[in-house]
Amino acid sequence: MPSIPGRIIALVMALFALTAVSACSGGDDEPSKPAANQPDGAPTLKQASTAMAGLSSVAFTLATEGKPPIMVKSGDLKLLKSGDAEGTLQITQSGQAVEMKIVAVGASIYVKGVTGGWRQVPKAMAATLYDPSAVLDPDRGISKLLTTMTNAKVEGTEKVNGKDAERVRATLPRDSLGGLIPGITSDIDGQVWITKADHRLVKVKANIPPAAGGGDKGSVIINFTEFNAPYTFRAPK
Repeated sequence: MPSIPGRIIALVMALFALTAVSACSGGDDEPSKPAANQPDGAPTLKQASTAMAGLSSVAFTLATEGKPPIMVKSGDLKLLKSGDAEGTLQITQSGQAVEMKIVAVGASIYVKGVTGGWRQVPKAMAATLYDPSAVLDPDRGISKLLTTMTNAKVEGTEKVNGKDAERVRATLPRDSLGGLIPGITSDIDGQVWITKADHRLVKVKANIPPAAGGGDKGSVIINFTEFNAPYTFRAPK
């Protein structure tokens, strides 16, 4: 059994990992084959990569549909390019929904459950599982992942948070994911929504297959709600 700090780190990093990887993944058992008459989505993804590379901060929400085999069931997080962050997670623990507050500042991550006070763990320990500063890093995070997607096709235009956005389906090669998330063994099919006005990634839907050996499946939906806000995070007292 992992230690209590180890489980805390794993839960916290699960959300960061979902953010970076689900931002370009769908998780279907087999990648879908886009219709031949759909427009090429590569230019849209390239524009999105450039737009996301220039961000200093993002805010996003995470929700699930069905019963995807992941620890984090929902979340609300604000993140700076440096990796500092603040937010709330809802996780499943022994079949029960549990809320967890998170603050990442400097060299530490602080976590607070429903009961008890804040627990401090070194961010360096967390970075061995996943580095939150990678999410907005142009060479490691969302921007880089967008440029590695292949077979991209624009499926249509929809309103997302009141803005016109192109929905793009594409394949993310497993080689691009292996360095971020251990255990990725196949290419991943996914959908992303990119705004037409400023080319930002605003929504992701990832269909998560059952865990090895069977079980439930479901979807993870990520909505990016705010960009370049001047967040200031402080260590809790």
